[in-house]
Amino acid sequence: MINKILKVVFCLPAIVVLLVILFSNINLYYTPEITFVAPDSVRADLLKELRGLKSALHDNADIKMQRLYPEGYLFMNAIYGLAWCNFMEGLSNESEYFEEGTVELKKTWDKIDSDRGRSPFNESLPLRYGAFYTGWSTYFLGRKLSLEHPTKRKESEVTYFKQQCDSIAAVVKERIYPVSYYGGAWPADAILCIASLSWHDKLFEPRYAEVRKAWLEKVKNNLDVHGLIPHSVSPLNGKPVESARGSSQGLMLIFLREIDASFASEQFAIFRSNFLDRTLGLSGIREYPKGEFGIGDVDSGPMLFQVGSAATLVGMQTLCLYGDVENSVQMRDVIEAVAFPYERDDRKSYLFGLMPIADAFITWSHSVERSHDNVSSSFTTFHVISAAVCIALGVFLWIILRPKKPTSDVLHVPW
Repeated sequence: MINKILKVVFCLPAIVVLLVILFSNINLYYTPEITFVAPDSVRADLLKELRGLKSALHDNADIKMQRLYPEGYLFMNAIYGLAWCNFMEGLSNESEYFEEGTVELKKTWDKIDSDRGRSPFNESLPLRYGAFYTGWSTYFLGRKLSLEHPTKRKESEVTYFKQQCDSIAAVVKERIYPVSYYGGAWPADAILCIASLSWHDKLFEPRYAEVRKAWLEKVKNNLDVHGLIPHSVSPLNGKPVESARGSSQGLMLIFLREIDASFASEQFAIFRSNFLDRTLGLSGIREYPKGEFGIGDVDSGPMLFQVGSAATLVGMQTLCLYGDVENSVQMRDVIEAVAFPYERDDRKSYLFGLMPIADAFITWSHSVERSHDNVSSSFTTFHVISAAVCIALGVFLWIILRPKKPTSDVLHVPW
């Protein structure tokens, strides 16, 4: 009896892997759920994801993420808020979902515009609290104001937004990429700042077109060896320190299209050529360009065969926005297959709710999707590989767990 129990325990990892492979192959065929409530039709599963994050934030998920990432609190709230902004676009102002989103945007802004939201950042930097805080907070506020009727906007928020845009415009005239921390500058943070100026000119009297144009010319003169905006730069002269990476490049492209669509399309073509890859027959975004090898860090998240988790979660949205719907949908389906989605009541979460920042990225990427009913993905290669692994595991389990034929020590004499 003890021998049988030990065999089962020994085989447990193989059994778990077998079940995960079967679950993943089944879950690859994911179809978003649409709900119609007059006068709007909405993605029901997206709404569940937003409410799952809403519940997680109620339980202080943003504070927990701050303990793992230097900007976890701000990052999670900003991405959550932007997902609501995307969800609300096109909805009737009278919709119950629009009203729910309005409440969530207010709560999100109150968190971002708070001592806790600013606490990781230095007030005395050229851009007050640095480019990361200024970029994400100002961009989010611009999106929030865009969804509000001009007569219902808070005057204090409008004034603050305009002041922040003036500060951004003044600083980027001196430095291409303002610092986020002393001694550190990342182009992704600066792009959020410049995209905020674009939103200003959409919402109010245009005044920053020349600032954006001059900034973009400097950017074009400081690209990396691949012709892409680098991952990190020298805060003194804006020269590349680390070449483009999938996680930051995918993020920058989301906002770059709001600054200059033509240049953004050129950057996307280079990005797609260098970072879009297929592993085990599945599409993903590499953290490092093809032909280069790197290790994971806080920016990339976990990596498998050089495909980055953060790069793929963000890249799903990037590909969708630039029209590569086929690969975007395949990434969506792969994430649905491997991220262990869990639904309860009116909420949905991933990875058993253990990593809310991942939920936030997934939800944000899902929020830009529209109808993809006519798009289908082929997973034949992955199915063949999965079948081969399952057969090998099945044979292994059969060899270990099969009952042995009874043996007898009694001598049998046939006469």
